[in-house]
Amino acid sequence: QLSPSLNSFHGRTLFTVNVGGQSKYSDGFGPKITGITHVPYNDLDALKAAVSDKTCAVVLEPIQGEGGVLPAELAYLQGARELCDANNALLVFDEVQTGMGRSGHLFAYQHYGVTPDILTSAKSLGGGFPIAAMLTREDLAKHLVVGTHGTTYGGNPLACAVAEAVIDVINTPEVLAGVNAKHDLFKARLTQIGKQYGIFTEVRGMGLLIGCVLSDAFKGRAKDVFNDGLSC
Repeated sequence: QLSPSLNSFHGRTLFTVNVGGQSKYSDGFGPKITGITHVPYNDLDALKAAVSDKTCAVVLEPIQGEGGVLPAELAYLQGARELCDANNALLVFDEVQTGMGRSGHLFAYQHYGVTPDILTSAKSLGGGFPIAAMLTREDLAKHLVVGTHGTTYGGNPLACAVAEAVIDVINTPEVLAGVNAKHDLFKARLTQIGKQYGIFTEVRGMGLLIGCVLSDAFKGRAKDVFNDGLSC
């Protein structure tokens, strides 16, 4: 059994749209995959109720992207780690959106000091060039040997060379410090705009993954706000 979060996003294959817990992606693709129990994000009690000795993995985004730019609470990730350890389950962090410096660390899990068993990365890993990777412990990696599974971009020499160059550029103190400095600037300015015009009730996120919660007067009008802002 799997215990992913509600309103998460993990891809567009038949399996991953089911794991994501968003009907707008999974409706129309069937049959529905059984054994998946979606849990409200940051709800540790709900996660405790869902995880058992039948659970093979808990799948999380350290910061929910499509779910509303919701950073995980430290206690939630720590609790997830403890639950997985107690039930011999794997803790999987999907860092396709949060990884590669976007959060102010190379990977967002580093903010928390909670290490997953499996981490997924893609997109920004190649700086725009198609590549994806699954990172895991050595004792787990031996179960997925060459030929066990395949991927269009797996092991592509050009993609791997590009990814290596991207990591060399991003994973430096200067670049990561710049991400955090820009976060402080954006958050301060957006908070100021929210107070001045009553448009935002909260500005949240990490690094350059930032979201603004619209006030009641502007709910449902995100496109209008965006378009009006561009025309100013």
